[in-house]
Amino acid sequence: MNMSASKKFYKLQDLILAKTSLEKVRLHILNRKERTIFKWIKSELNEFFKKFYNMNNFKEIIDNINKGIEEENYTLVLENIEKSLVIISTEIEKYYKDLQQMH
Repeated sequence: MNMSASKKFYKLQDLILAKTSLEKVRLHILNRKERTIFKWIKSELNEFFKKFYNMNNFKEIIDNINKGIEEENYTLVLENIEKSLVIISTEIEKYYKDLQQMH
């Protein structure tokens, strides 16, 4: 990864915002088993979908989240939220380490 500190910082910021949205959705799914939540999930994750869909490790996951939303399948949505969180958490760690080594 050969990018400037400011680019790494902005990428890290995007990852943290995405992680926050995903965690918020996970919490709501676990606490509110209502059908109306699916419209809210789609709205909440809209930015995540836009920014991460073209990344190889997220395309299938996002497709599965959308499928889960369409089918109103809590399990499918939650499983793929969890997969996203693992990937994003790993990426956040990488960016933190890279930024620390730059100083």
